[in-house]
This record gives sequence, C-alpha cells and structure tokens, in this order.
Amino acid sequence: MPHYERNVRFILFLILPILGFLLGWSLSQKNTHTPAPAVEVKIDANQEELAQLLEEKPRRPLFRRLTEPKDVDLSILWESWNVLEANFLYKDDFDIQSQVYGATKGIVDSLDDPYTVFMTPEETSSFEESISGEFEGIGAEIAIRDNKLTIISPLKGSPAELAGLRAGDIVYQIDTEPTYGITIEEAVTQIRGPKGEKVVLTVLREGERKPVDVTIVRDTIVIESVEWKMEEGLAVVSIAQFGTEAESAFLEILPEIIQQRPEGMIIDLRNNGGGLLDVCLAIADEFFSDQIVVKTSGRRFGDTGSIRVDSGGAFLEVPVVVLVNKGSASASEIFAGAVQDHNRGILLGEKTFGKGSVQNVIPLSDGSSLKVTIAEWHTPTGRSIHEEGITPDEDIEMVFEDLEEGKDPVMDRAVELLTSEEYETVLAAKKAQSEVDDIAEQESIDEEILILEAVEEEETFVIPEEGDPTEE
Repeated sequence: MPHYERNVRFILFLILPILGFLLGWSLSQKNTHTPAPAVEVKIDANQEELAQLLEEKPRRPLFRRLTEPKDVDLSILWESWNVLEANFLYKDDFDIQSQVYGATKGIVDSLDDPYTVFMTPEETSSFEESISGEFEGIGAEIAIRDNKLTIISPLKGSPAELAGLRAGDIVYQIDTEPTYGITIEEAVTQIRGPKGEKVVLTVLREGERKPVDVTIVRDTIVIESVEWKMEEGLAVVSIAQFGTEAESAFLEILPEIIQQRPEGMIIDLRNNGGGLLDVCLAIADEFFSDQIVVKTSGRRFGDTGSIRVDSGGAFLEVPVVVLVNKGSASASEIFAGAVQDHNRGILLGEKTFGKGSVQNVIPLSDGSSLKVTIAEWHTPTGRSIHEEGITPDEDIEMVFEDLEEGKDPVMDRAVELLTSEEYETVLAAKKAQSEVDDIAEQESIDEEILILEAVEEEETFVIPEEGDPTEE
C-alpha cells in the first residue's frame, strides 16, 4: 500500500468518530430543548370570546408605542366579569360586545375630559354625518360643560332654533330622562331620531326660575354652511359651521363677492359651533397674509407649534367686522382670535363659548373610533382659548325681545362701523392699546430679568463669628 494511502486512512480513522460524536450530541440537544408546554388557563367560552375582543389590535399602528393587555394586570376586570356572570339575575341580557364597549368607555371616562370619548360604530357614523352637512335630528350643537349637557348653539333655521332652544341652555332632561352623567354620544343618540318624531328637552335657562320644556319636531337637517348677501355696500357672510362643505361653499361665492367690490365685510360666526381646522384655515387664508392664525400646545412632537396661512388672500385690504356670541366655539374662536390679535378687524357681540381643545378622531378596527384630546388652542399672541373664550372688542348682548321683534343690534352696529369713519378710529385705538400692552409686558419681563440678575450678583451674607468686629 502506498505511503500516502496509509496517511489518508489514518486521518479518516481519527476524524469520523469525532464527526459522529458531534452529530449525535447535536441531535440530542435538539430533542431535549423542545418548547415547554403552555400553561393551561381555564377560560370558559364567553370569557375566551371577551379576551379575544379585548386583545384585538387595530388594522394599522396608531401610536408609536402600544401597550399589550399582557403588560397590564387585568385580574380585577376578569374577577368582576366572573362575579357578574355567576350572580347577575338577567343573564340572558349579557352581550359580550356591549361589555367590551362598556369597558372601553369606562377607561376613557376615567380621564374626566368631556371631549375625549369612545364612539361605537353607530356613534362614529352619526358623528361623520353631523360634519358632512346632512342628518336627521333637531339641529343643535351640544357639549358637556361643568358636567352639564349644554346647548352651544342651535343651527340657523333648524327645528331647535324654531322651537326656541337657545345657546347656553342646560339640558336637564331628554324626554323625562335625566342627563346627569350622560356623554355627548349618548345625548346625540337620544336626541336624534326619525324625521317627524318629537323630542322634549327640559332645560334650565338663565333668567328663568323654573325648568322650561322645549318640544322639538325632528327633521332632516341640511346645514347651509355659508350664506351671503350685499347690504349697504357691505358683504355679509354667515358661516354656520366649518364643516366639510364650508370650504367649497366659500370658494364658490368668492368670485361673486369680489365682483361686487364691497366696501367692507361682516363675518357672522354667531352660533357657529366650530368644525374642522383645515376648513377654518382655508377661509382665513383669504383675510391674512403670511401670518400665524393659531398656536397649539400638546404633549407629542408635532402637536405644539404655530400654524400660519399663506400670502395672497382675496380680502387682505377689505375692512372686516366679526360677529360672535356664546354659541361661537372652537374653529370660530380661532378665526375670531386671529382677527383680534392681528388687529385685522373688530369683534362685536358676546364672549364666546371657550372650547379651545384639539381632538383627533382615530378609527379603530371594527368601525368604532376614539376622539382624543391631543392639544389646546391659543391665539397668535398666546392667549388660551380653552375655558376662557374670546372677549369681543364691543360687548353687545342679544336679548330675547330683540329676537322676537326681528331686531339685530349686533348686525346694526357692524353696519354702522363699516359705513362710517368710526371703523378706522376704533381700529386705530385698538392698535394703540395693543402697543401699550406690548410695551408694558416687555417692561415687566425686563424688570423680572433685572431682579434675577441682581439676586445672582448679590454677595452672600456671612454671619460673623462671636467676638469678630462688625460695622454698624
């Protein structure tokens, strides 16, 4: 046998046993490291269905960070659920989906924010209808204020307005059902209904010693977002709501207004309960030139900052008077606050509602949604709108007798201002006062800075030891 063949056999004799050993050891490790069997948890059929619903995730990630149910101790939830299942008398009334929605509502309600709400698929659909411009109901903007269901404003020409419902009315009962602890969505569900049916709202009204029953016949509510007319050479533009139709409606009448060459414009935002920020900005773009319209203050990146409009609006040089009242809220207050802060015009009427928080509607996987407060609105100079409202330059109250007699002292005053030299006088006085306020504010800031610098430069006083000489 050649010498090299003996060497090859010798090498193979050494390597093969080693390879066999390694292969066997690898297989044994694979067999001994099989996954441990899952711990069996006793969950009955209903609870398993409930768990599946609770752990269901949205179709797409909505947040940068999600908290899985396994990271939260839900033992009290399961314990309560089992106690109810074992003891509640009317077990046939158990509805798993309703329990899931109820648990979700409970989580949201614990935040104690009337504007952060969970909406079921049905409530979500109603909400989308309300901002689209057509639905069946009474036609009124409502909100929870100081834990009371409050009428922000009845829509112009709506059954609510025709029946005598007023901005500021506190709804005490809906068809004899108390409203204590009610949510906006629950109130909407109870108040809305088929066309032709009645609903009775028992309201507490300022100036009335007893509750007032307001009977309203529901109808199809078609919101005419924007209306306009010429009056004494002035364009009077009424914006009922900054809804989805308002922007296109405003752009549609824009050429007609321009063609009339108005000497001034009256923007009537009374009983305008708000709407969409983008729509408000699109309309504001015609009155401001590269200026901040609103500031936001939130907790997440992108929710804090300043929002400005572009230059080149159609009405940059047209004198403007804006009409507001206690039914003007949200986007209306943003527009009015920008006009006031930039001395772009004069505000007349009543102090606005004070709804200055920002909500984002986040769709969930089954058609339900979360409307979440993410920030607060501030005027361009930094004034808070939330629960503060916008105080007009001239406070003019509309009394009920005026409405009954068809009088409108706020509109009359707006026409008087814009058809005389008084407009420029009032506007100049506003600008002068703003400059005085700015100087006073800057002097106050400078004074605080000087005090801080003096404190920092002040020498530390050292208590002399006993026996040391001191100067008198």
